[in-house]
Amino acid sequence: NYTDFQIWAGLTDSDVMSSTFDDNIIPGSRTLLFSRDSLYIEALPNSWIPFDLDTAYWYGGTHNLVIEIMWSDGEEIGSECVYTWQWNTGTMRCASGPFAASSGSLTSVIPVLRLDGESALESATFAEIKSGS
Repeated sequence: NYTDFQIWAGLTDSDVMSSTFDDNIIPGSRTLLFSRDSLYIEALPNSWIPFDLDTAYWYGGTHNLVIEIMWSDGEEIGSECVYTWQWNTGTMRCASGPFAASSGSLTSVIPVLRLDGESALESATFAEIKSGS
């Protein structure tokens, strides 16, 4: 189970992530898409982990899209992971770190996610994951 599980979307002008989380989002562009006090995630091998969004989000395509996944306590503490299919982008497009941290570490490997809602999102170019410790 994940506690305080949230998925956010925001915009950035950057082509690579910064290890400082606030530097990755254009101020005022961050929107909460999905929130659960407690969430149990279960998926079969080679399958999607679907998230039906609480809030519709329109991505206009003029900036890079940042998807932020965070939880305060639960599975994979210390590894900041939600295990899904992953893609190596070749550049630093993922920042991860503890839930309350202001910065974290960078990687070129991002999770492959499908976000469903009233207007489904197209493929994300960035990911950011923060977990509790």
